[in-house]
Amino acid sequence: MNIAIYILSALTMVAGTATAVLYQTRRNVGALIAKMLAAVLFVIAGIIAFSVRSASETMCALILAGLFPALGGDWFLAVKEIAPDEKRDYRNFALGVICFGAAQILYLLAFLADAEFRFMPAFIPLIVLPLLCTLISLLTKQIHIEKKRLPFVVCYGLLLGTTLAMAASRYYLNPTTGGLIAMIGAAAFVLSDMSLACFFFADKIKDRRFFNFPVMILYFGAQVLYVLAMIF
Repeated sequence: MNIAIYILSALTMVAGTATAVLYQTRRNVGALIAKMLAAVLFVIAGIIAFSVRSASETMCALILAGLFPALGGDWFLAVKEIAPDEKRDYRNFALGVICFGAAQILYLLAFLADAEFRFMPAFIPLIVLPLLCTLISLLTKQIHIEKKRLPFVVCYGLLLGTTLAMAASRYYLNPTTGGLIAMIGAAAFVLSDMSLACFFFADKIKDRRFFNFPVMILYFGAQVLYVLAMIF
């Protein structure tokens, strides 16, 4: 079964990279199809990984549960790119962030539960790291975020940072291969969404399509790593 997980993970990355290529060439409908294919593939991989899990059942169940709202987030953010007007663009943006926020809550609870609800205070700075990067970018006017979108960005940034902190703390308290994989996945998630912030909000950059490559590769890489963390 592990071979099936590896194959599905590889196909996820292929479809994720294809998504970036299609966005780069302005074929947004094709990108939507490729993106949803990648999302479905990592969910299937997650279901199989849960069935042959080596890590704790609680952690794996929470990670698996998190993959489903993430799939929903993929849908809404993909539909956002073909929205016919600003109202629907904003609605899909908001729904996408809410879905990913729900996924992050499940992921951070997974890592916290696996650490037996222990947390190392030394990792608290990681919680505010994404938010700090956003604040610096705003103050230096590298990005511009509309007021109505800012609360979503702030709340999601805090959830991202908390997930990273929980993953790092879990690995520190119990240094396993699965813990290391999950921590790298959490870091990839942060880097992906920082790239996504540049794609959405870096108005000074004339052509921001290139950011699709780090966004998609790091994001789908993170989901694949979370799946693999179940079997190590």
